[in-house]
Amino acid sequence: MMIGTEQTQKEKIAFFERFEKEKSFSKNTQSNNYAVPFRNSMLAYFDNYPEKRTELENKYGTFDLKVSSQDMDLENGRKLLMFPMLTDGKVIAVIGGVINAERDYLYFDVYKDGHPDRDYLIQTFQQYYNSLSMGRTIDVGEVIIIVKKPQLSKPDPWDEDPGGDGHDMNGGSGDYGDGSGSSGTNPNTPSTPDPCGQMKDLKNKSEYAKNTKYLEGKTSATTESGFRVGDPAKGSNQVGTQFQELSNKPGDGNGSLDFKIFDTTFGIMHSHYDSLISIFSPDDVNLFIQLLKNAKANGIPINKVFVSVVTVDGTYQLRGNNIDPDKLTMYTPNEIKSLNQTYSAKMGNPNISKEALQKEFLKFMETSMKIEGAKLYEQDRDGKTAEVTKEGPKVDCPI
Repeated sequence: MMIGTEQTQKEKIAFFERFEKEKSFSKNTQSNNYAVPFRNSMLAYFDNYPEKRTELENKYGTFDLKVSSQDMDLENGRKLLMFPMLTDGKVIAVIGGVINAERDYLYFDVYKDGHPDRDYLIQTFQQYYNSLSMGRTIDVGEVIIIVKKPQLSKPDPWDEDPGGDGHDMNGGSGDYGDGSGSSGTNPNTPSTPDPCGQMKDLKNKSEYAKNTKYLEGKTSATTESGFRVGDPAKGSNQVGTQFQELSNKPGDGNGSLDFKIFDTTFGIMHSHYDSLISIFSPDDVNLFIQLLKNAKANGIPINKVFVSVVTVDGTYQLRGNNIDPDKLTMYTPNEIKSLNQTYSAKMGNPNISKEALQKEFLKFMETSMKIEGAKLYEQDRDGKTAEVTKEGPKVDCPI
């Protein structure tokens, strides 16, 4: 890794921003446990860079993210928290995470040989595992190990050795979340991934591919199917991007899907069966607006938001760059009813070509629903994606 240089980030790391906002309003003990944002940030980093987890665990042992130190205040408003790393039940190493005062830059380093506190930290965490081997094996959930600060001569794990290889993990909101914001020092991460980059990351997740395949098999059904996509629920032990199958609206005899979204939701995947128009409906576009507003309210990067639809004629995603949710307004049921009439008149012709349908939809979305910056992407069965434009040919996304 390159030597990391702390820099001012424009965007806070979302896990810390949401945690501290919730913490300020809650007296719940769990809400005050900084292990939650440190752990979720680390898991998000590994979701973005799985090779880094493999590298560190091969070298130092497996992370136990249910066990941590208490959080400690360092100079300049920074916070520190530690996790143990084990091999065959033995603590081999301890990794410390340090978040800056602005909450927009975070690094993790393993306490290396020669660090004055390394042995003490390993022994302190090992005492907990020794107690388990003596018969106390009840799962108590998250465990906080109190590390005595007076016994630490240098709590910060970073040894500042100019001849070293830099931080083990470091970066800004793009690294510890979803690919948005600053990318820290990882040379392989763009600072603001465009929709093509976001879709590539999503396609690489096995659950996304599996669920898309499932929805392809639902285009001959008589009702829609779908999935809610989001970050791990707050305070949970969930890891990585979450996919939850949608249920029908309670008491709805028509089999309509319940598109309820939560404060961690950033995407919706769903199908259109044969008798529906094979592209997004006005309701789908309204859902996209709702997701954008939800993202703005909950610190989710806007360029992470998407809605996908799987139809008999193709799979599409709605995404965007630089969309301002504050300029958007949700449409009322009566307005959607009126929009449906215009939509059906323009795109309901069963003889309309696929290309004409795509271009008519883009014109409709721009003139009738007015989402500046929204983009339409088509994904083929092989996973290749391309932006559909109002004029001219499609623009292929890099493979």
